[in-house]
Amino acid sequence: MRSPSSIEVRRCRPLLGTFVEISARGRDERLLARGIEAGFAAIATVHRLMSFHDRLSDVSRMNRDAFPKGVNVHPWTWQVMKTSKRFAEESHGTFDITVAPWLTKWNCLPRRGYQFSPTASSRDIFLRRNCEVFFRRGLIVDLGGIAKGFAVDRAVDALKENGIECGLVNAGGDLRTFGLASQLIHLRHPTDPTRVAGAVRLRERAMATSAIYFERRKYRGKYVGPLLDGRTGQSSRDLISVSVAAAECMVADALTKIVFALREKAAGLLAQCRADALLLEGGGAPSWMFHSSCDTRDRIGFD
Repeated sequence: MRSPSSIEVRRCRPLLGTFVEISARGRDERLLARGIEAGFAAIATVHRLMSFHDRLSDVSRMNRDAFPKGVNVHPWTWQVMKTSKRFAEESHGTFDITVAPWLTKWNCLPRRGYQFSPTASSRDIFLRRNCEVFFRRGLIVDLGGIAKGFAVDRAVDALKENGIECGLVNAGGDLRTFGLASQLIHLRHPTDPTRVAGAVRLRERAMATSAIYFERRKYRGKYVGPLLDGRTGQSSRDLISVSVAAAECMVADALTKIVFALREKAAGLLAQCRADALLLEGGGAPSWMFHSSCDTRDRIGFD
């Protein structure tokens, strides 16, 4: 008796401030649907814990109360905070989740009236036992530069735990594929996001892309955007896009912000994370590519 052919189930929902699409492939439609629901549930949990906009989230609780007494957070939030501190240290402050005061000033994030020191940084964040987070000084954190990638990773875990062997989770361009089949991922043109500039092929790999084409706005006559250099608080106005591929989407997500600011100077950190990078200039052509592995099966290739 012939086994049934493979089918694909796709679902899309608004979460994390974007549209999240989950696709799963297999032979049992009920199994696929159950796995997809588990994936969305994981993403919804990350959304609830790490939203800057939700006054009951772990992020809001930290911004209110982690200075001067500290707060206990969910293990997932603690894990993202730990990874954020690591990337802040390894990028010498280029990646820093304490740039939220600049984002609220430019109306990229809502103003909440939190007290903060203008010279505070990730160095003032201390992670204690039992998932306690303590701020040495008043500061405001925003996990928008890394939490979306973490959510994608947790969704993939949920899909696998529910018996799904092949699929893709895409949260507004932060995505991860799993399974034996490679998947073609299209990249937007840096100056005209309605056009496709090219595509990369991924297999068992995550990728994140950062650009300002949808989010730049004017502040005092100058364009600003949410991609900041944590060392200077300066917003990039370059119409470029940076895509990074890595084993985990959280890692790729954070690295895009670092490469956006440092460009070729980020090569050492990319190599350390076994990540690839692709930078598209305004014309839509690759201006810089970095491959961390000599194995072409693990590279992102621009088509």
